[in-house]
Amino acid sequence: MTTEMDSFPPVQLPDDIQRRLNVAKAAGALLLIAVWGWFALVRGDQTPVFVYLNIAVHEVGHVLFRPFGELTMLIMGSGFEVMFPFAVGAYFLLRKRDLRSTAVAWGWAASALASAATYIGDADDGRLALLGATEPDAAGDWERILGVGFFDKVYLADRIAGAVRTVGFVLWGVALCLAVWAIIRNRQLVRAAGAGPKARVTAEPRVPLVPIHEEEMWR
Repeated sequence: MTTEMDSFPPVQLPDDIQRRLNVAKAAGALLLIAVWGWFALVRGDQTPVFVYLNIAVHEVGHVLFRPFGELTMLIMGSGFEVMFPFAVGAYFLLRKRDLRSTAVAWGWAASALASAATYIGDADDGRLALLGATEPDAAGDWERILGVGFFDKVYLADRIAGAVRTVGFVLWGVALCLAVWAIIRNRQLVRAAGAGPKARVTAEPRVPLVPIHEEEMWR
């Protein structure tokens, strides 16, 4: 069933306003990515509000990969938490050529890497509070993965966590660079659009004047 609202076409902004809006959007993306990285990577803390998004994706990963065995299910909690936003960013980069959206998605993935690093580093002491745990001493995902039940490599927890956090810093830097480049490119488009009409006028070749005889002038 259609309504009258469905028949209205989407509002198309003038090109100059749209270009300036794109600059503002890219600047907002840069600020968001910087805040994400500051809390998650620099301070090693949970990002406000967005921590719940990471938890939701983490739990979806457990559910999706449960049919592939307990070990895969445990790994893909953190794995899917990182892979999902990274894949979204890759889609926007390769299919849409959208630097701003790619930067935001990869900034999100960088914060997820920081969250995963914190979770992995907790495997040797289990001090983190676990969501939905029914027992106070319940083992977390990575405590079980690196424990005697699977790899028996708990002593590597800090080393693995450090490597994951380093990858997070690198991806955060890439996301920041993409956002900065999106700002620069959109500002260049704004300037080019403003200089366009003048450039076209000055670029037109001058046609030499041809003298006209008095008899031809009044024909």
